Amino acid sequence: MAEADSYERALRPLLRQAGGYARGILQSRADAEDAVQQAALKGLERIAQYDDARPFAGWWFAILRNCCIDMLRRRARAATVPLDGHDPPAPDQPEPFDLAQLEAALASLPPTQQEIVRLRYHGGLAYADLAEALAIPRGTVMSRLHNARKALARALGEEIP
Repeated sequence: MAEADSYERALRPLLRQAGGYARGILQSRADAEDAVQQAALKGLERIAQYDDARPFAGWWFAILRNCCIDMLRRRARAATVPLDGHDPPAPDQPEPFDLAQLEAALASLPPTQQEIVRLRYHGGLAYADLAEALAIPRGTVMSRLHNARKALARALGEEIP
């Protein structure tokens, strides 16, 4: 029971960010909620395998990432849900920027760059957590994120210093 309690305490602060990250990948709020729930259950099932010398957020976001990828694969096989749609914001919430333009710019990036941007900004992961989630060195995280930001700025037509 103590293991489940400590798992919940570690997971709870990540759930809001996880929802944003999963929604960014899956482009559906309902699917994102399902993926987060699946990842929470899988994490609990695998908590005995977690090495507490490593970042918890990175370990758990790797599980979430795999759940999202599995869901995309199921979608592709079923071919019943479009991958390019997104839930529009509530009508009383004005967007400070063009969300469709941002999504299109993000979609134009290579998959590795899309993934690191989504994990960093939707998931709110720190560099150490990104390295753990993507199973890459921290230096690779920094260069990949730097290159992804530059590519995203170019895709949005912004000046790059």
